[in-house]
Amino acid sequence: MYDQHIILDFEMNPVLKKYAEVRKHLHREIIEIGATKVSPDGRVLDTFSCFVKPKFSSDVAEYITKLTGIKTTDIYNAVSFSEAIQSFSKWIGHGKTRIYSWSNSDLIQLKSECAFKQIPFPTNMSRWMDFQIIYPRIMEIKQYKRLMSLREAAEWYGISFDQKGAHRALYDAKITTELVIPVLTGEYVSQRECLKKVIHRDEKEKQETRLSLSDLCSGFFSQFISNETLEPEYVR
Repeated sequence: MYDQHIILDFEMNPVLKKYAEVRKHLHREIIEIGATKVSPDGRVLDTFSCFVKPKFSSDVAEYITKLTGIKTTDIYNAVSFSEAIQSFSKWIGHGKTRIYSWSNSDLIQLKSECAFKQIPFPTNMSRWMDFQIIYPRIMEIKQYKRLMSLREAAEWYGISFDQKGAHRALYDAKITTELVIPVLTGEYVSQRECLKKVIHRDEKEKQETRLSLSDLCSGFFSQFISNETLEPEYVR
C-alpha cells in the first residue's frame, strides 16, 4: 500500500551540437516539470510545476516551442536542474510513494541527467511505473498494435484533450492522472466493461453502415469500373 501517488511529466530541450562531448552522454535536458499528488483513495491533493534552466543550451529550440509553447523567455530566470530536483523531491515528501509517467522516457531522462550532472537520484522516486505500458493491458485495449499516445488513451477513455495544452508538463500530468485514478480506486473494472460495450456497439454500427453503402453502391461502382479506361501512366 502506498501513502501517495505522483503522476509526472517532463518537457525537454536538446543539448546544442557544439557540446559534442556532452552529447555522447546526454542528448536532452529537462526544462519543465509538472506533477500531481494523489491520495490512495484517488483524490488529487496538490500539483507541482516549474521551469528548469538548461545548462547546455541558452535558447529553447524552435521545434520545442512549436510543440510545447515553451519560450526562451520562460527559462531565462528558471532554477537550475539541481534546484528543481531538490524542490520537487521536497514536495513529494517521505511517504511510501509510487511514481507514474506516460512512457519510460521520463525515468530514463531523469536517471541520465542526474548521473551526468552528478546529482543524487532522489530516493523517494525509486518506485516507478510506465503507465503507457500498463494502461492498455488493464483496460484490455487491443485495437492498437503499437504503444498508445497519451492523446489516444485520453480520447479512448472519453477525456477531452486540448491540443493547445498538450505537451506542457502539468497538463500532460493531469491528463495521465485522470487515467490513473480509476485504476487506483478500482472503478476501472466497471468503466472498462461499459467502454467495451460502447466500442463494440459503435463498431457494429460502422460495419452495418459499410455493408449497406456497399450494397447500395455496388451496381454503380461495378458499372463505373467497367466503363473506366486507365491512362497508360497509371498502369503498373
